[in-house]
Amino acid sequence: MTDFCGMTRQLWHIYVFHRTKEDFSRLYPMIDPACVVIGTGKHEFYTSGEMLMQALDEECAQTEQITFVLLDEWYQESALSPDTHLVYGGFHVRNGQDDAGMDMDIRFSVVYARRGEDWKIVHIHQSVPYKEQAYGEFYPKTLSEKIRETQRLAARMTELANTDPVTGLYNHRAFFEQCESRLKEGALYLMVLDLDDFKQINDTFGHLAGDEVLKEVGRLLHEATRRVDVLGRVGGDEFAVLCPGVTTDEIAERIAQRIIGKINGGAGATIGRPVHISIGIASKQPDDTVRGLFQRADEALYAAKHKGKNVSCVYAPTL
Repeated sequence: MTDFCGMTRQLWHIYVFHRTKEDFSRLYPMIDPACVVIGTGKHEFYTSGEMLMQALDEECAQTEQITFVLLDEWYQESALSPDTHLVYGGFHVRNGQDDAGMDMDIRFSVVYARRGEDWKIVHIHQSVPYKEQAYGEFYPKTLSEKIRETQRLAARMTELANTDPVTGLYNHRAFFEQCESRLKEGALYLMVLDLDDFKQINDTFGHLAGDEVLKEVGRLLHEATRRVDVLGRVGGDEFAVLCPGVTTDEIAERIAQRIIGKINGGAGATIGRPVHISIGIASKQPDDTVRGLFQRADEALYAAKHKGKNVSCVYAPTL
Protein backbone atom coordinates (compact mmCIF):
# COMPACT_ATOMS: atom_id res chain seq x y z
CA MET A 1 0.00 0.00 0.00
CA THR A 2 1.39 3.36 -1.03
CA ASP A 3 2.32 5.73 1.81
CA PHE A 4 1.18 9.06 0.34
CA CYS A 5 1.76 10.98 3.57
CA GLY A 6 5.32 9.62 3.71
CA MET A 7 5.92 10.59 0.06
CA THR A 8 4.61 14.10 0.76
CA ARG A 9 6.76 14.42 3.86
CA GLN A 10 9.79 13.43 1.75
CA LEU A 11 8.80 16.05 -0.85
CA TRP A 12 8.68 18.90 1.65
CA HIS A 13 11.77 17.83 3.59
CA ILE A 14 13.81 17.81 0.39
CA TYR A 15 12.40 21.16 -0.70
CA VAL A 16 12.80 22.90 2.69
CA PHE A 17 15.87 21.32 4.27
CA HIS A 18 18.02 19.93 1.43
CA ARG A 19 18.20 22.73 -1.10
CA THR A 20 20.87 21.50 -3.50
CA LYS A 21 20.62 20.42 -7.13
CA GLU A 22 21.50 16.87 -6.12
CA ASP A 23 18.71 16.76 -3.58
CA PHE A 24 16.21 18.41 -5.92
CA SER A 25 17.04 15.75 -8.51
CA ARG A 26 15.46 13.21 -6.14
CA LEU A 27 12.15 14.98 -6.73
CA TYR A 28 12.19 14.53 -10.51
CA PRO A 29 10.80 10.95 -10.52
CA MET A 30 7.91 12.05 -8.28
CA ILE A 31 6.69 14.88 -10.53
CA ASP A 32 4.31 14.32 -13.45
CA PRO A 33 5.30 16.20 -16.64
CA ALA A 34 1.88 17.95 -16.61
CA CYS A 35 2.08 18.88 -12.93
CA VAL A 36 0.59 22.29 -12.01
CA VAL A 37 2.17 24.06 -9.04
CA ILE A 38 0.88 27.18 -7.23
CA GLY A 39 3.29 28.64 -4.68
CA THR A 40 3.18 31.49 -2.18
CA GLY A 41 4.84 34.10 -4.41
CA LYS A 42 3.10 35.97 -7.19
CA HIS A 43 5.56 34.50 -9.71
CA GLU A 44 5.28 30.95 -8.38
CA PHE A 45 2.83 29.50 -10.88
CA TYR A 46 4.08 26.59 -12.96
CA THR A 47 2.08 24.56 -15.47
CA SER A 48 4.54 21.74 -16.06
CA GLY A 49 7.03 19.65 -14.16
CA GLU A 50 9.80 21.01 -16.36
CA MET A 51 8.98 24.61 -15.36
CA LEU A 52 8.97 23.59 -11.69
CA MET A 53 12.36 21.87 -11.89
CA GLN A 54 13.87 24.80 -13.73
CA ALA A 55 12.60 27.15 -11.00
CA LEU A 56 14.02 24.88 -8.29
CA ASP A 57 17.41 24.86 -9.97
CA GLU A 58 17.39 28.66 -10.07
CA GLU A 59 16.47 28.80 -6.39
CA CYS A 60 19.52 26.78 -5.35
CA ALA A 61 22.00 29.60 -5.93
CA GLN A 62 19.75 32.19 -4.26
CA THR A 63 18.92 30.20 -1.14
CA GLU A 64 21.95 28.03 -0.47
CA GLN A 65 22.84 30.04 2.67
CA ILE A 66 19.35 29.77 4.15
CA THR A 67 18.68 27.13 6.79
CA PHE A 68 15.35 26.17 8.30
CA VAL A 69 14.46 24.52 11.58
CA LEU A 70 11.35 22.35 11.67
CA LEU A 71 9.03 23.27 14.53
CA ASP A 72 5.95 21.22 13.64
CA GLU A 73 4.35 19.30 10.75
CA TRP A 74 1.18 17.35 10.01
CA TYR A 75 -0.16 15.34 7.05
CA GLN A 76 -3.59 13.93 6.22
CA GLU A 77 -4.52 11.65 3.31
CA SER A 78 -7.83 11.45 1.45
CA ALA A 79 -8.64 9.07 -1.44
CA LEU A 80 -10.50 11.02 -4.11
CA SER A 81 -10.83 7.99 -6.40
CA PRO A 82 -9.02 4.67 -6.92
CA ASP A 83 -6.55 6.52 -9.13
CA THR A 84 -6.33 9.85 -7.31
CA HIS A 85 -5.23 10.67 -3.77
CA LEU A 86 -5.02 13.97 -1.93
CA VAL A 87 -2.59 14.77 0.87
CA TYR A 88 -3.05 18.02 2.76
CA GLY A 89 -1.48 19.47 5.85
CA GLY A 90 1.05 21.99 7.08
CA PHE A 91 4.47 22.54 8.55
CA HIS A 92 5.89 25.26 10.75
CA VAL A 93 9.52 26.22 10.18
CA ARG A 94 11.87 28.95 11.35
CA ASN A 95 14.53 30.66 9.26
CA GLY A 96 17.71 30.43 11.32
CA GLN A 97 18.98 28.61 14.34
CA ASP A 98 17.72 30.92 17.09
CA ASP A 99 14.45 32.36 18.32
CA ALA A 100 15.03 35.60 16.41
CA GLY A 101 14.48 33.90 13.05
CA MET A 102 11.41 34.48 10.89
CA ASP A 103 8.64 31.90 11.33
CA MET A 104 6.68 30.49 8.39
CA ASP A 105 3.51 28.51 8.95
CA ILE A 106 2.91 26.75 5.62
CA ARG A 107 -0.31 25.13 4.36
CA PHE A 108 -0.29 22.76 1.38
CA SER A 109 -2.23 20.27 -0.71
CA VAL A 110 -0.65 17.65 -2.99
CA VAL A 111 -2.59 15.54 -5.51
CA TYR A 112 -1.26 12.15 -6.69
CA ALA A 113 -2.52 10.35 -9.80
CA ARG A 114 -1.78 6.83 -10.99
CA ARG A 115 0.42 6.71 -14.05
CA GLY A 116 0.68 3.06 -15.03
CA GLU A 117 2.29 1.25 -12.10
CA ASP A 118 3.56 4.47 -10.51
CA TRP A 119 2.05 7.37 -8.62
CA LYS A 120 2.95 10.87 -9.76
CA ILE A 121 2.35 14.31 -8.28
CA VAL A 122 0.00 16.18 -10.61
CA HIS A 123 -0.76 19.23 -8.46
CA ILE A 124 0.87 21.13 -5.58
CA HIS A 125 -0.65 24.13 -3.83
CA GLN A 126 1.36 25.93 -1.15
CA SER A 127 0.21 28.95 0.84
CA VAL A 128 1.15 31.05 3.86
CA PRO A 129 -1.75 32.29 6.04
CA TYR A 130 -2.07 36.05 6.21
CA LYS A 131 0.35 37.13 8.92
CA GLU A 132 -2.14 39.46 10.66
CA GLN A 133 -4.97 36.94 10.52
CA ALA A 134 -6.33 36.39 14.02
CA TYR A 135 -7.21 32.98 15.38
CA GLY A 136 -10.65 31.95 14.10
CA GLU A 137 -10.58 34.25 11.06
CA PHE A 138 -11.17 32.34 7.86
CA TYR A 139 -10.19 34.97 5.31
CA PRO A 140 -7.54 37.68 5.20
CA LYS A 141 -8.73 41.22 5.64
CA THR A 142 -9.46 43.05 2.42
CA LEU A 143 -7.52 46.17 1.55
CA SER A 144 -10.56 48.36 2.29
CA GLU A 145 -10.95 46.70 5.71
CA LYS A 146 -7.29 47.32 6.52
CA ILE A 147 -7.63 50.96 5.40
CA ARG A 148 -10.67 51.44 7.65
CA GLU A 149 -8.83 49.85 10.56
CA THR A 150 -5.87 52.14 9.96
CA GLN A 151 -8.16 55.18 9.79
CA ARG A 152 -9.87 54.19 13.04
CA LEU A 153 -6.50 53.67 14.71
CA ALA A 154 -5.23 57.04 13.43
CA ALA A 155 -8.38 58.76 14.68
CA ARG A 156 -8.01 57.07 18.07
CA MET A 157 -4.35 58.08 18.33
CA THR A 158 -5.28 61.68 17.44
CA GLU A 159 -7.99 61.61 20.09
CA LEU A 160 -5.57 60.34 22.72
CA ALA A 161 -2.99 62.97 21.74
CA ASN A 162 -5.57 65.75 22.16
CA THR A 163 -7.38 64.53 25.27
CA ASP A 164 -6.69 65.04 28.95
CA PRO A 165 -6.63 61.51 30.38
CA VAL A 166 -8.42 62.38 33.65
CA THR A 167 -11.31 64.55 32.47
CA GLY A 168 -11.69 63.62 28.82
CA LEU A 169 -11.58 67.31 27.86
CA TYR A 170 -9.08 68.86 25.46
CA ASN A 171 -5.60 68.98 26.96
CA HIS A 172 -3.59 72.21 27.19
CA ARG A 173 -2.05 72.00 23.71
CA ALA A 174 -5.22 70.93 21.92
CA PHE A 175 -7.37 73.57 23.65
CA PHE A 176 -5.10 76.41 22.57
CA GLU A 177 -4.97 75.00 19.03
CA GLN A 178 -8.79 75.16 19.00
CA CYS A 179 -8.65 78.74 20.25
CA GLU A 180 -6.22 79.70 17.47
CA SER A 181 -8.44 78.18 14.79
CA ARG A 182 -11.64 79.84 16.08
CA LEU A 183 -10.33 83.25 17.05
CA LYS A 184 -11.20 84.78 13.67
CA GLU A 185 -14.67 83.27 13.39
CA GLY A 186 -16.53 86.17 15.06
CA ALA A 187 -17.61 87.19 18.54
CA LEU A 188 -16.57 84.91 21.40
CA TYR A 189 -15.73 84.86 25.08
CA LEU A 190 -13.06 82.95 26.93
CA MET A 191 -13.46 81.74 30.50
CA VAL A 192 -10.64 80.59 32.75
CA LEU A 193 -11.84 78.48 35.70
CA ASP A 194 -9.97 77.46 38.83
CA LEU A 195 -11.14 75.14 41.59
CA ASP A 196 -11.05 76.90 44.96
CA ASP A 197 -8.71 75.41 47.56
CA PHE A 198 -8.15 72.26 45.52
CA LYS A 199 -4.87 71.58 47.33
CA GLN A 200 -6.84 71.02 50.51
CA ILE A 201 -8.87 68.32 48.77
CA ASN A 202 -5.71 66.50 47.70
CA ASP A 203 -4.14 66.90 51.14
CA THR A 204 -7.24 65.74 52.98
CA PHE A 205 -8.63 63.00 50.75
CA GLY A 206 -5.63 62.03 48.61
CA HIS A 207 -4.75 62.52 44.96
CA LEU A 208 -6.94 59.68 43.71
CA ALA A 209 -9.97 61.36 45.29
CA GLY A 210 -8.76 64.62 43.76
CA ASP A 211 -8.73 62.98 40.33
CA GLU A 212 -12.32 61.83 40.86
CA VAL A 213 -13.30 65.43 41.62
CA LEU A 214 -11.55 66.61 38.43
CA LYS A 215 -13.36 63.92 36.45
CA GLU A 216 -16.70 65.11 37.87
CA VAL A 217 -15.84 68.70 37.00
CA GLY A 218 -15.22 67.65 33.39
CA ARG A 219 -18.59 65.89 33.21
CA LEU A 220 -20.46 68.80 34.81
CA LEU A 221 -18.81 71.31 32.48
CA HIS A 222 -20.33 69.40 29.57
CA GLU A 223 -23.75 69.58 31.22
CA ALA A 224 -23.49 73.31 32.00
CA THR A 225 -22.20 74.55 28.64
CA ARG A 226 -23.48 74.57 25.08
CA ARG A 227 -22.58 71.99 22.45
CA VAL A 228 -20.61 74.62 20.49
CA ASP A 229 -18.43 75.54 23.46
CA VAL A 230 -14.85 74.23 23.59
CA LEU A 231 -13.76 72.75 26.92
CA GLY A 232 -10.24 72.11 28.13
CA ARG A 233 -8.18 71.29 31.17
CA VAL A 234 -5.25 73.68 30.90
CA GLY A 235 -3.54 73.06 34.24
CA GLY A 236 -3.70 70.93 37.37
CA ASP A 237 -7.02 72.29 38.67
CA GLU A 238 -7.47 74.95 35.99
CA PHE A 239 -9.99 74.67 33.18
CA ALA A 240 -10.98 76.86 30.24
CA VAL A 241 -14.13 77.31 28.20
CA LEU A 242 -14.25 79.03 24.81
CA CYS A 243 -17.74 80.30 23.97
CA PRO A 244 -18.15 81.11 20.25
CA GLY A 245 -21.04 83.37 19.23
CA VAL A 246 -21.50 84.96 22.66
CA THR A 247 -21.86 88.70 22.14
CA THR A 248 -22.53 90.24 25.56
CA ASP A 249 -21.14 90.11 29.09
CA GLU A 250 -24.62 89.21 30.35
CA ILE A 251 -24.81 86.02 28.27
CA ALA A 252 -21.28 85.05 29.29
CA GLU A 253 -22.13 85.65 32.97
CA ARG A 254 -25.22 83.42 32.69
CA ILE A 255 -23.10 80.58 31.33
CA ALA A 256 -20.56 81.12 34.11
CA GLN A 257 -23.24 81.09 36.82
CA ARG A 258 -24.71 77.91 35.40
CA ILE A 259 -21.22 76.32 35.59
CA ILE A 260 -20.75 77.44 39.20
CA GLY A 261 -24.16 76.04 40.17
CA LYS A 262 -23.41 72.69 38.52
CA ILE A 263 -19.98 72.37 40.13
CA ASN A 264 -21.27 73.35 43.60
CA GLY A 265 -24.14 70.88 43.31
CA GLY A 266 -22.30 67.81 42.04
CA ALA A 267 -18.51 67.83 41.96
CA GLY A 268 -18.14 67.18 45.71
CA ALA A 269 -20.31 64.05 45.82
CA THR A 270 -17.30 61.73 45.77
CA ILE A 271 -15.70 63.36 48.83
CA GLY A 272 -18.84 64.34 50.74
CA ARG A 273 -18.30 68.09 50.72
CA PRO A 274 -19.06 70.95 48.27
CA VAL A 275 -16.53 71.94 45.64
CA HIS A 276 -16.29 75.59 44.63
CA ILE A 277 -14.93 77.23 41.51
CA SER A 278 -13.98 80.76 40.45
CA ILE A 279 -14.26 82.01 36.86
CA GLY A 280 -12.59 84.84 34.97
CA ILE A 281 -14.26 86.00 31.74
CA ALA A 282 -12.90 88.04 28.81
CA SER A 283 -14.37 88.96 25.43
CA LYS A 284 -12.44 88.91 22.18
CA GLN A 285 -11.24 92.30 21.00
CA PRO A 286 -10.34 93.45 17.46
CA ASP A 287 -6.96 92.05 16.34
CA ASP A 288 -6.85 89.97 19.50
CA THR A 289 -4.44 87.11 20.09
CA VAL A 290 -5.11 83.94 22.06
CA ARG A 291 -2.35 84.90 24.46
CA GLY A 292 -3.84 88.36 25.04
CA LEU A 293 -7.37 86.99 25.45
CA PHE A 294 -6.25 84.33 27.91
CA GLN A 295 -4.22 86.85 29.91
CA ARG A 296 -7.26 89.13 30.34
CA ALA A 297 -9.45 86.19 31.40
CA ASP A 298 -6.74 85.15 33.85
CA GLU A 299 -6.67 88.64 35.35
CA ALA A 300 -10.44 88.48 35.73
CA LEU A 301 -10.03 85.11 37.50
CA TYR A 302 -7.56 86.72 39.90
CA ALA A 303 -10.15 89.41 40.66
CA ALA A 304 -12.83 86.73 41.23
CA LYS A 305 -10.58 85.03 43.78
CA HIS A 306 -10.17 88.34 45.62
CA LYS A 307 -13.93 88.81 45.67
CA GLY A 308 -14.24 85.81 47.94
CA LYS A 309 -14.07 82.90 45.47
CA ASN A 310 -16.89 80.79 43.99
CA VAL A 311 -17.89 83.76 41.83
CA SER A 312 -17.34 84.93 38.26
CA CYS A 313 -15.83 88.20 37.13
CA VAL A 314 -15.75 89.84 33.67
CA TYR A 315 -12.52 91.55 32.67
CA ALA A 316 -12.50 95.35 32.59
CA PRO A 317 -9.50 97.68 32.25
CA THR A 318 -10.17 98.99 35.76
CA LEU A 319 -9.26 95.54 37.18
